[in-house]
Amino acid sequence: MTVWRAGDACVRRGCAREAGAARFGYSGAMHMPISRRAALGAPAILLAGAAQAALPGPYAFRIVREGREIGTHRVTFTDRGGGQWAADTAVDITVRLAGITVFRFTHRFQEVWAGTRLVGVASRRDRNGTVTEMRAEAAGGGIVVTGPEGRITLPAEAAPLTWWDVTRIEERRPLFDNAEGKRLSLNWTRTALPGGGRRWACTGDRDAAGDWAADGTWTGWTTKGDDGSVVVYQRA
Repeated sequence: MTVWRAGDACVRRGCAREAGAARFGYSGAMHMPISRRAALGAPAILLAGAAQAALPGPYAFRIVREGREIGTHRVTFTDRGGGQWAADTAVDITVRLAGITVFRFTHRFQEVWAGTRLVGVASRRDRNGTVTEMRAEAAGGGIVVTGPEGRITLPAEAAPLTWWDVTRIEERRPLFDNAEGKRLSLNWTRTALPGGGRRWACTGDRDAAGDWAADGTWTGWTTKGDDGSVVVYQRA
């Protein structure tokens, strides 16, 4: 088992790093177009040293709470040409009791990369009618994030907290919230899974765990809702 802490200068040697999860009503991602000038991107996982690596296949999960399906989480990848790539996440959750909708959540999130460098992010989250928007763009040798709490500048290697790409965790990148944009302080624990896979669990600003196969394919995610209920992602 490996343990390390993000948001700190102290990281134990030999550890790996990962990204965090959100509470009930995950902060997923909405497609808000990023200008082509800002979108010179390709996620690191897509360009692992190759000029034209294949895009990963799309991800689709059922979101299950206390044994009942309440929504979906999907990630699609777009080749923009000229070495440009985008990952678009869509999360949709509806919780009903006695036929009445008691919770509704949507999140649309787009991230654009240039090689291993994040170029732009656009997010729109709607939680029971309360909308939160956030944008980020590479500028001046860093990542300028504009969210509900104002503007901050993060290191150039910073990345949003999304779970489909385990490399940003294991490369120990600075991570920021993919709905509000704030830098996250997380403590991470790695556990080996059968067949060479691994699980990364985080505490701190987020409390969740993600699973990946040996080849880095995202296979699952678990967290707790605001009411303490267990929320699980199952491959669709």
